[in-house]
Amino acid sequence: MRPILSILLFICLNGIAQAQSLFSWEMAYHHRYAPQSDAFLAPKGTDSSAHSPKQATIYSAILPGLGQFYNRKYWKIGLIYGGGFTMGVFLKRNLDSLSSYQRAVDYRLDTLASTVDTRYPSLSDAKVIQERNFYRRNRDMLILGFVGLYALQVIDANVDAHLREFEINEDLSLSVDPDIGYSFARGSWNSQLRLSLHF
Repeated sequence: MRPILSILLFICLNGIAQAQSLFSWEMAYHHRYAPQSDAFLAPKGTDSSAHSPKQATIYSAILPGLGQFYNRKYWKIGLIYGGGFTMGVFLKRNLDSLSSYQRAVDYRLDTLASTVDTRYPSLSDAKVIQERNFYRRNRDMLILGFVGLYALQVIDANVDAHLREFEINEDLSLSVDPDIGYSFARGSWNSQLRLSLHF
C-alpha cells in the first residue's frame, strides 16, 4: 500500500511542478509579447482587485474545487477530484478486505460450534488478526488522506486568491551576460560574467 501511495504522491507533485513551470512560461511569454489590457493596468481599488480570498475559501470549503474554479485554476480541479477518486477506490478495497477479515476474526473468536471460518481456513488466528489490523490501519490512513486533501484544497484556494493581488513590477529583471574574449594587449583569453539587476 505504501509504494502505491508514494507513487501517487510523486505523480501528483510532478504534475503540479510541470503545470507551474508551464504556467510561468506562458505568463512570461504573454507578458512580454502580448499587448497589455486595461485590466492589468487598473489601479488598486477598482474592479480588477475585487477578487476576494475569503470568497474563494468559502467556495472551496462548501464544495471541493469550487474555490479553484473561482480563482480560474481549472487544472487543479482535476487534481483534486483525481486524488479523491483514487483514494476512494483504495478505501473501498480496504473496507471490503477489512470486513472480510473482521468477519473471520469474529467467527474464530466465537465459542459456538455452528460458526466456522470457511473463508481463510489455511491462515492461523494470529495471521487473520494481523491482516485485519493491516486493513484497519490503511482505512484510517486513507480517511486522514481525504481530510488532508480537503484541507489542502481549501488552503490552496485561499493562497491562490491572495496571490492574484500580488503585483510584479514590470521593470524588475536580472540579466546575465557571460563574455569570453581574447586580449591582444595581454596575449591571453579573458572571461567575465556580468550580472545586471534592473528595478
